[in-house]
Amino acid sequence: MAISGFVDSRFDAIEGLFAGVIESQARGGAAFSVFVDGHCVVDLGGGESRPGVPWTDDTVSVMFSCTKGLVAVLVGHLVESGLCDPGSPVALYWPEFSIVSATLTVRQLLEHRSGLSATRADMSLDEVLAGGPVLDALLSQEPLWEPGTGYAYHAITFGHLVGELIRRITGTTVGALFREAVARPLGVRAWIGLPESEEPHVAELFAASDFTRPLTLDGSPQYWDERAMTFGNAFPLSDIGKPERGFNLPKVHQAELPGANGITNANGLAKIWSSVVTETDGVRLLTDDTVAMMTERRVTGPSVWHDPGPWWGRGFGVMLATPGKPELLSATSFGHDGLGGQAGWADPTHKASIGFVTNHLVSGTEEHRRWTGLVAEVRRILEQ
Repeated sequence: MAISGFVDSRFDAIEGLFAGVIESQARGGAAFSVFVDGHCVVDLGGGESRPGVPWTDDTVSVMFSCTKGLVAVLVGHLVESGLCDPGSPVALYWPEFSIVSATLTVRQLLEHRSGLSATRADMSLDEVLAGGPVLDALLSQEPLWEPGTGYAYHAITFGHLVGELIRRITGTTVGALFREAVARPLGVRAWIGLPESEEPHVAELFAASDFTRPLTLDGSPQYWDERAMTFGNAFPLSDIGKPERGFNLPKVHQAELPGANGITNANGLAKIWSSVVTETDGVRLLTDDTVAMMTERRVTGPSVWHDPGPWWGRGFGVMLATPGKPELLSATSFGHDGLGGQAGWADPTHKASIGFVTNHLVSGTEEHRRWTGLVAEVRRILEQ
C-alpha cells in the first residue's frame, strides 16, 4: 500500500493524511492532486489499482459524475466561442427536441430541468451505450415533469442530452471535442470514450458498501430517482463494484457516456479544473465572465422528488459550494463530485483546484469523507 508522488513543502501535512486515507481502505487505492496558481503542488497515489497491482502514475480510473462538470465546461467553451447562447431554446440547435419542449433553454437543460431524468421504458446496457436508443426513448416519452419547471438529478441522461446538444452545435461528438479542446491542449490523460489501448491502465472498481436500496413502488419518487441510474436493466445497483460487471466492463469504458464514464487520474482532473480558473501550462479554458455565468446559483431547494436536504446549490451544469454540504476550498468553489467518492473542484478565490479519484467505492454518509478531510487541510494552508 505504498504511497507515490510528490508534495510541495508548503503542503507536507497532506502526505500523512493521504496515507491515512489509503490505510483506511480495506482494498483498492486512490489518488489526490492539488493545483495552485496553475502549478501542481500535490500529486499522490497509493494502494492497489487491481488485486496485487500497485496504483501507479499510469493508473486511471472512472470518475463517474465528475464527468458532468467537465461536459459543462465544454458547453461553457461553446458559449464563450459564440456558438451557443445559454438563454436560447435547446430546439434552436436540436430541432427534434421541440417535441419535448420548444422553450426549454440550454441553461435549463444543464440545470437538470428537462423532465427527462430517466427513461420510462427499460433499456439494455447495449442500448444505453449506443446512445441513440436512449435519445429516441426520451424524445418519444411523456416527460416525468413539465420541462423547465422543477429539477431532478439526471444521473446518466444528462450526458445523452447535453452530448447530443454538443453534437448538433459542433458536428462532432462530446468525446472528440473533449479530446481536442481540453485533454490535448493540457496534455492530460483524460477521456470520454477510452481508447482500447488504455484499458490495461484502468483501475478495477470495488464496492466497499452495498449500493442497493429497498424496493420501492413503481412511479414513486424513489423509483424514478433509482431509475435515473439504472435504466431498469442496464446498470443494476447490485453490479456496482463487481468484477466484469457495469462500470468495470471495457465496453462501458470505451463508449461515450458523458454523464458518467469519463476516465482520468487525479492529476488530470485537478489540472483541467485549474485551467478553468487560471492559466495552467499556457492554457486558460474559460474566462472569468464565463465562470461567473456558470456559477450563478440557479438551483436550490428540494427536487421534484422531494428528497431531504440539505441540497447542493447548482449552476450551469456544476455543483456550487453550499452551506450544510461538504466544505470546499472557499465559498466560491465549484465543480462536481462522483459516485463512490470521486471529486473535482475549482476555486476562483485561491486560483486552486483539487482532484480525487478512487476505485474503493463507498455509499451513504461516508461517501465523500476521504477527500473532504484532505480538502480541509488544503483550505487551512491556503488561508494562512
